[in-house]
Amino acid sequence: MGILSDVNLLLRGYQGKPAFGGTFYISALSNPNFSQKHNLVLPDAVSKFFSFFVSSCNGLLFLDDFTGNSLIWNPSSGEHKFLPPTCLGKDDSHPAVDRRSFFCSGFGYDPKSEDYKVVRFLKIFFEEDEELEFKDDEELEFEDDQELPTDEYRVELYSVNSNSWKPISYTLQAHPFYDQSTYIDGVYFWVAFDRSGVFIVSYNFADEEFSTFPIPECNIWKDDGVQLIEFDRSLAIVIYPPPSYTERHFDIWVWNGKSWTKKFTTEPLPDVLRLLGFSKNGKHMFLEGSNYQLLLYDLETKELKDAGIRDDFRGTLQLIHYVEGSAQLSGKSLAKK
Repeated sequence: MGILSDVNLLLRGYQGKPAFGGTFYISALSNPNFSQKHNLVLPDAVSKFFSFFVSSCNGLLFLDDFTGNSLIWNPSSGEHKFLPPTCLGKDDSHPAVDRRSFFCSGFGYDPKSEDYKVVRFLKIFFEEDEELEFKDDEELEFEDDQELPTDEYRVELYSVNSNSWKPISYTLQAHPFYDQSTYIDGVYFWVAFDRSGVFIVSYNFADEEFSTFPIPECNIWKDDGVQLIEFDRSLAIVIYPPPSYTERHFDIWVWNGKSWTKKFTTEPLPDVLRLLGFSKNGKHMFLEGSNYQLLLYDLETKELKDAGIRDDFRGTLQLIHYVEGSAQLSGKSLAKK
């Protein structure tokens, strides 16, 4: 039994100020009350840069700082691996190219080839482009009269087995959001938008294909929070009012592969900023409170309580479902166990 054998949730956070020696940490939450068990000892490669979790798969964590630095790490064994440089060469031949940005990625398992893969998006900005403004990490926000940018997207795919990237086709003019995404059983999902509106983009790691499908037919205002999660082994979307509301209720919709069904709506919850996720059994919601603390909401008893964990910055808490695994990043022992 490993040190994470009784853990199914990891919490990533940041304490202190970056300019004054702030600390990036990953904390294990133990069952059954999701109390803080201990902070994991991070390899130097992990702790030296301010990274974001993207996803967890078979005991492996994928971290990305969205500047071209990506890393896969097995917390149980301590093994970690930096991904090689991008295969998307710089194209400075166009005089209007202003800058390039790796802004989104996803990590998952391909059961056909028994391989772990990373899909990563690069955005090419032109001089006439203007960044969309975001008030909160989890929310879509743009003015009604603001033109969507005429940007260009390029996508690459990394294979652990070959330890290399390759460019892949992406014909959509859709902008996916890394912090409104989730991974479920070989498929990665993102909330995305283009000139037609907001919808879901998915990528199947085995078929290496993108697809799209609509969000629920409901009233979603431009400031509403929208989050994709795994709920009872199915894809779910959670929609909730903007932070200007003193109380926020959460609408949970579940996707059955063809259509959305509204599962439930919570009662209004006070002093809540955003949703972090659900427990595996679907009985608890994890939320970030107005003081950047971790809150636990029991869907059966309707009790909202403070979990006793607080961050120093808004939006830096991230919750990841984790199952201890023996997948290795070297040799041939990469198959799902």
